[in-house]
Amino acid sequence: MKTPNANARRAAWLGVVLLTVWIAGIAAAQQPSLYAQGQQAYAEKRYAEAAKLFAASSTAKEQATEAQAADALLMEGRSLANAGDLAGAEHAVKSYLEQDLRSAPALYLLGYVLQRANKPKESLEVFTRAAAIRRPTANDLRIVALDYVLLNDYLDAIRWLERAVQEDPQNADVWYDLGRSQMNQGNFVAAEKAFDRVLALVPGDVKALNNLGLSYEAQNRIPDALRVYQEAVTSQRSSAHPSEQPLLNYGTLLISQNRTAEAVAVLESAIKIAPKDAKCREQLARAYQQDDRLPEAREQLEQAVALDPKNPRLHYQLGRLYHRLGSEEKSRSELDLSAKLYGTHSTPETK
Repeated sequence: MKTPNANARRAAWLGVVLLTVWIAGIAAAQQPSLYAQGQQAYAEKRYAEAAKLFAASSTAKEQATEAQAADALLMEGRSLANAGDLAGAEHAVKSYLEQDLRSAPALYLLGYVLQRANKPKESLEVFTRAAAIRRPTANDLRIVALDYVLLNDYLDAIRWLERAVQEDPQNADVWYDLGRSQMNQGNFVAAEKAFDRVLALVPGDVKALNNLGLSYEAQNRIPDALRVYQEAVTSQRSSAHPSEQPLLNYGTLLISQNRTAEAVAVLESAIKIAPKDAKCREQLARAYQQDDRLPEAREQLEQAVALDPKNPRLHYQLGRLYHRLGSEEKSRSELDLSAKLYGTHSTPETK
């Protein structure tokens, strides 16, 4: 027979257990759902983590309806696309479309994923289906245009980009892609206007400044090209991820203007950003040769050849430089290799 004290202890123990369970239940109720956690991770651009949370959410019991579970699946696809997992994103979005074949958001997302995965024909087919359900936005039209870029059809790309800027004249990305496409067609005056629009919307944009410089250079407007290249270089000085491209273009143009000392400084900065870029080392070698710094030029060209061993131009330039340095055997070897890579009916570039 249990004593009164034993019964009291037992009751107290049961009370503690029940209190613990009650507190745990409250804590669980206050814990954000997997879907909510996924939304938070997505908003903070932690896309890989968001994808995992949405994947768990789509199959968890927390989803009250099939529609909620499907929405989590679509968000998983968006997260995977932003994380760069294009195969995973394609699978997730196609799984969602099995439940809703006429979902315009899912179709437009799939078209985007397929474009990024270098599947332009499939992407265009999906965009056609999507457009029949919902009018495309400027960003949707931009992706359609980029499909045509992948197909090397710049006339159609320009046509769709021009429609996109009509839909949203404030979309800097569309103006930039329009300028790039017009450059590819040799219409540098139109490209210049497109890049000017980008800069009006996003002052100091490095990519737009760099391409505006290329447009000026193609029109032989050298002072303007030098000015905007320098502006591009200045604009990215505080960037955590600067690009070597404006430095490369600026330095190359400085060489052509016989401003060798400036070119060397600019191109050395480019190599600090992109030490494995053969073009940067090739142009620095040109600047060194122009300054009669032949051993340093040889070092840069040798590294350029190591980085891009199938480039016949680099072998030709190195062969010419070996000749200047008196290394005839090395010179013949590089020139022979250059001829082999060019083909017997090609003329090597002497730039």
